[in-house]
Amino acid sequence: MKNLSWIGILMLTTFLGCENKDINEGEEFRPRAVKDSFEDTHFTKIEVDGVEYILTERDNNNPHEGFGFMAFRANKLIEKQDTLLAYLKTMQHFQNKVYAKMYNISEDSGQSEFEAKFLEFIAQETRELEQLERTDLINSSETVKEEE
Repeated sequence: MKNLSWIGILMLTTFLGCENKDINEGEEFRPRAVKDSFEDTHFTKIEVDGVEYILTERDNNNPHEGFGFMAFRANKLIEKQDTLLAYLKTMQHFQNKVYAKMYNISEDSGQSEFEAKFLEFIAQETRELEQLERTDLINSSETVKEEE
C-alpha cells in the first residue's frame, strides 16, 4: 500500500508538473506607431572594413518585443568604389601603353583590342548568368538516376 501511494504521488507530480506554459502568458502585443522623428532614438555607429553602419533599436517596453534598423552610409561605399574604378582605369591605361610598345602598334589600336576583348568577356559572363537564372533547370542527379 505504501508503494502504491508513492507511485500515485509520483504520477500526479509528473502529470501536473510538466505542463507547458507560454513564456508571455497574459501579455498582449501592443505596438506603437513608428514616428518619423528620430529625436529620442539611440543610434549606434560601427565601422566594418571602412564602411560605416548605423544601427537603431526600438522596443515596446517589453524585452520580448522590438524591432530595429540597420543601414550603411553609402557615401563611404561610393567613395571606395570610385577609388577602385579610378585605380583599375589607371592600370588599364598603363597596361595598354606597355602592350602597344611590346607589339609595336599604336595605343589606339591597343585600346580597341582591349575593348573588343573586354566586350567578349562581358558577353561570356552574361551568358553564364543567364544560364544560372533559367527557370527550366533540372537536377542533374535525377537525370543520371533516370538514365540508369
